[in-house]
Amino acid sequence: KVLEKIKGHLPFIIRTSPPNYSEGLLETLSRLRGIPKENILTGGGSSDLIFAFFPRTVEKGDKVMILDPMYGEYQHILENVIEANVIRFSLKRQEDFKINTDLLIEAINSNLAKLIALVNPNSPTGQYLPKDEIIRILQSIPQNILVVVDETYIEYVGKNLSLEKHVLDFKNLVIIKSMSKVYALSGARVAYIIADQKIIDELGTFTPPWAVSLIGQVAGVEALKDEEYYEEKYQETLRLRQEMIDELSKIKSIKIYPSVANFFLVELLDEELRSEEIVAALQKQNIYIRNTESMSNQFS
Repeated sequence: KVLEKIKGHLPFIIRTSPPNYSEGLLETLSRLRGIPKENILTGGGSSDLIFAFFPRTVEKGDKVMILDPMYGEYQHILENVIEANVIRFSLKRQEDFKINTDLLIEAINSNLAKLIALVNPNSPTGQYLPKDEIIRILQSIPQNILVVVDETYIEYVGKNLSLEKHVLDFKNLVIIKSMSKVYALSGARVAYIIADQKIIDELGTFTPPWAVSLIGQVAGVEALKDEEYYEEKYQETLRLRQEMIDELSKIKSIKIYPSVANFFLVELLDEELRSEEIVAALQKQNIYIRNTESMSNQFS
C-alpha cells in the first residue's frame, strides 16, 4: 500500500513541498499510538533525531551511560561529537549479553550520570529488557536523570510492549522510534521522538521545517495504517530467523546468541576465522552481513 500510494501520486509528491511539521503524520501517530501530538516530534530518521536531541541535552564533560555493546551511533555522538564523559555498562558475553536490572540500577545511582541511553531490543545483541524492568529502573533512580530508550525494533516483540505512553508518567523518559526497520522504510527516512511536552517544545525550536520529505510522510502514514500487513511480516520474520538460526547452529565453529529481533549475533569460535574475510566472501554471493567489531571492545 505504501508503494501503491507513492507510485499513484509520484509527480505530485516529487514537485510539492511537504507539510512543514509533518502534521498528517503527527495526527496518525497520535491517533494510533494514543499519545497527544504535543508529546511527539518527527524527524528524518533516528540519526536525525539523535543529532538534534543529544547536543541540546548533553554538554562536553557531562557523565552519560550507555550499554556495551550497543548501536554505535550513540557512542559516536556522545563521545566524538559532544565529547561527553561516557560510562559503559558492560553486558557479559557468558550471560548472552542480557541486562541485569539490579546491577544497572546500582550503576546509574552510583555514577549519577546526566543521561542513560538504552536500545531495546538491543542492537546487535538481540536482547530485550521487559517493559516492567525499565519502569522499575525509572522508579529507582533520581528523576533528573534522563532515560532515553531507542525502540527501533520493539514491534518484533510486540507493539503493546512499547513505553511510548509512559512518557506521560515519567517526565525523564524519552523514546526514539525509527520506521526504517519494522516498517521497511529506511530509504524514506522517517522517525519520531516521544517525550514530555517541555522536552518536545524545546527540541522543536531547533527543528527545521520540512524535516521529513513528502515521500517519507506519505510512506509513514500508509505504513502506520496497515497494521495487519506488518503483523504478518513480523511473524514471518521471526519464523525465518529461527529457521536460519537452526541451520547455522549445525556449524560447530560459531556461536549464535538468542535474539528477539530481525537479526542475531554470531561469534566466531575458531581463531583462524576472520570476520572481515567472511563478510567479504559473502558479499561476493550478494549476502550482506554486519561486522560488529567496531561496536564494542568486547568484539575485537
